[in-house]
Amino acid sequence: MADAQTSPESQPEPRKSPFQRLRLTNWQIILIALVVVGGRLIIDFSQRIVEGQQKVAEQRSLETEIETLLDEQQQLETDKAYYASQAYVEAWAHDEGKMVKDGEKLVIPLYTEPVAPVEEVPVAQPQTPLTPPQIWWSLFFDSPPPF
Repeated sequence: MADAQTSPESQPEPRKSPFQRLRLTNWQIILIALVVVGGRLIIDFSQRIVEGQQKVAEQRSLETEIETLLDEQQQLETDKAYYASQAYVEAWAHDEGKMVKDGEKLVIPLYTEPVAPVEEVPVAQPQTPLTPPQIWWSLFFDSPPPF
């Protein structure tokens, strides 16, 4: 029995350390490098696509804003041309300025009935002045003081 225990065939194999280095072939190293580089390229490409879509959306909104502003500018230029025209000046002078053309007479209506004066409604004054505690009571509780 002593021989069986000391024989090399019966001795247990030495344990492999979990920290032992894995043996990789050159092809495996190249494949891992290609996967890492390819993954990085895919991530970078997808980020560029997202940024491009954001820029396109921003460009569309800016183009819409430019079109709106151009329409507003056109309207303002049309208004400016009208207000600088002789037709607007004559219309304003006749209506607002109360001016007349040659041969016209300005008529101002006079009212013969006197306008009734507006009667002032007297404001109800408190008959007795309130003391400061009564004023504070009415401010806090929105009711007349009980005392």
